[in-house]
Amino acid sequence: MGKIRDITFDIAKGIGIVLVVIGHYIPDTAPSWYIGFVSFVYHFHMPLFFMIAGFFYERSIKKVGYWRFVRSKFERLMFPYFILSWAIIGIKILVDGFMQVDHPVSISALYRVFYLPEAGYFLWFVYVLFLIFCIAPVFKAGNRLVLLSLLSLGLAFWDTAPEYFCIEQFCLNSIFFVSGMWVARKSWIEQAIYRYSILWIVITIGFSIIYEFIPDKFWIETLAVLLGVTGSFMILGISKSLSRLTVSFVEWLKYIGTMSMTIYLFHTLFMGVVKSILTHILSGGNIIEFVFVTLFIVGTGIVCPILLYKWVWIKNKFTSRIFK
Repeated sequence: MGKIRDITFDIAKGIGIVLVVIGHYIPDTAPSWYIGFVSFVYHFHMPLFFMIAGFFYERSIKKVGYWRFVRSKFERLMFPYFILSWAIIGIKILVDGFMQVDHPVSISALYRVFYLPEAGYFLWFVYVLFLIFCIAPVFKAGNRLVLLSLLSLGLAFWDTAPEYFCIEQFCLNSIFFVSGMWVARKSWIEQAIYRYSILWIVITIGFSIIYEFIPDKFWIETLAVLLGVTGSFMILGISKSLSRLTVSFVEWLKYIGTMSMTIYLFHTLFMGVVKSILTHILSGGNIIEFVFVTLFIVGTGIVCPILLYKWVWIKNKFTSRIFK
């Protein structure tokens, strides 16, 4: 089962990162159906990656000391966070005078990245994942996971959590990492995900519709947690079904999944450049133009980071390790 499981999770990461890239392109001229689709995938595309991370963390059998483990995660996550943050800030400051820049920054952003993802808000995921890896080892053994589950669930409803050090996003997403640990620990949960994939689709769509009409804040927050879990189950169930197919499309998804971190780190950089150029060329407002431009920009956000890795980062031992 291990080999199939690996393929399933690679495909899930492939689907997930494609949805992430799509979600990071919402132009002012976007039609309502596109905005609705993006709103739908926003319920679960990042929870999916936290769940997968929690799953493999729980399944890991390598025994290392706490500080060695944290150091390895700092190198794997925070090295690219700081390097990329400072690079993006420098590029934004340099080109701000003659190109359209999304979310312009000042020189003070160079030090604010220590407590906020100032360069690009999408980098919060890397920051939060590192924080979770700092805490999870304390609760991994035995019944401590129950305590971590209760703590994470309570934090998900902390309305006044501060943004500094990504604490707010940590509170909102740690429950999904913990959910992944439970999936890895209880085989019947994993089996239910794969066996009832259609049910997870129906439940997730149903929850997302209810979410749009419920005014009560508590139930909105509750549904946000449920949608993150059921939506992740939905993608994993679909991925399991796709893993049984021998078609090139599935192989591409699998490959994209293996490059998901590279794509995540660099997709906004390439998309931003392309958007700046196309802004001066296209008129906008035409649905056919919107579809083709969206496909082109999303495709750029997926393909160019992969090419950057294969042509540049892979040639150096350090960059090949931290950017994949």
